[in-house]
Amino acid sequence: MVEFNGTSSSKALSHSKATPFGCGCFFVFFFGIFFLIGSFGTILVGSDLVLPYLQALSWTENPCTITQSQVAQNGQLNFEYEYTYLGKQYTQTQYDAYESTIKSADERREIVNENPVGKKTVCFVNSNSPDEAILSRHFNPISLFALIPMFFAAIGLIGMIAGPILTRKFSNKIAEAQKDAAFQTSSPLAASLTSQSRDWQEPGVTSGPQELKSDDHPKRNFIICLLFSMFWCGIVSIFVFETIGEWVQGNQPWMQTLFMTPFVAIGLGGLGGSVYLFLKIFNPVPKLVVSERAIPLGETIRMKWIFDGQVSSIRKMTIHLVGTEWVQYRRGTSTYTDTDDFYTEELIEITDPMQMEIGEIQVTIPADTMHSFYASSNRIQWKLQVKGDIARWPDVDQSFGITVLPKSLNR
Repeated sequence: MVEFNGTSSSKALSHSKATPFGCGCFFVFFFGIFFLIGSFGTILVGSDLVLPYLQALSWTENPCTITQSQVAQNGQLNFEYEYTYLGKQYTQTQYDAYESTIKSADERREIVNENPVGKKTVCFVNSNSPDEAILSRHFNPISLFALIPMFFAAIGLIGMIAGPILTRKFSNKIAEAQKDAAFQTSSPLAASLTSQSRDWQEPGVTSGPQELKSDDHPKRNFIICLLFSMFWCGIVSIFVFETIGEWVQGNQPWMQTLFMTPFVAIGLGGLGGSVYLFLKIFNPVPKLVVSERAIPLGETIRMKWIFDGQVSSIRKMTIHLVGTEWVQYRRGTSTYTDTDDFYTEELIEITDPMQMEIGEIQVTIPADTMHSFYASSNRIQWKLQVKGDIARWPDVDQSFGITVLPKSLNR
């Protein structure tokens, strides 16, 4: 079964429909999530730990008298003071601006010792609402916890700005390096000169039989996904516990719950993906050996495969020859990346496990297609793709890159 789109080997395929998942859009989306959740966390934590303290700094100093000061048998702080403001008497029990924070036993005892019953001191009254007052306007280091979500918001903002810029620069450097090392057909003269030699090889590609390297790295992918999931869930858990606490106290934070739902879903999805990638580590691993890694258009090589591991679980194994065009372009201020499989050929399909473990076939590169090509914004890449269908388990899916040379004129 062969599927070939295009009639000319020199025809570019960059007019296919693009998806706006270029490096710029991806980083804006990815770091935008960090910025969004960090900003929400800053507002959430700051409203409890920072805002009350800042508001109390402008409150009016006013005389008051301690009327109750003791630590009950259950450890609860019973604290009360009276004050008169604008001719009206008030009673207040709040000690400082951090009413929502839980004070330790030592802190409660210290408050009682420093403020015995009958002590005349000063409190700080909210002039806009005189029934609000605090006895202490000290700064509590617990307010620094607000810097944690602020830090992630800053990471998100920096990533949204710097990510696309750095990625474009890095991509251009890689492309230039590949362009210097790879065969280029930027002019008809260069193409005609290099095509006349059958002995021409791409620099960096050794000749003769060799084992191909897979583009898939299950262990690395698992570690990256797991670290990201743990990092993500660690951040989100701070706000999840805050939301749960609101429900436990009898409040109904529906907006907060709805806002947190997609972030919790992302964390659970990441953990699920980590489990999937962990199971994939135990899949049988295909290894490919070819008689030549660099193949001119229209020529044939031998390819041998062998599986490392049990293949009895594989229901169907296929090997495809795939040609892909990679295009990167700008539209306005955004960078877009598009890929298109312009050539797909099924080389073999096996359902008998006895034949899957080891085998050999011939691979012929079609003569009327495009050879490997590398430029800053356009690439033609060829690969051998091995797939194995496994019931109720992650499938085998690994790709092995090969180099397709221009057609030789001295055949």
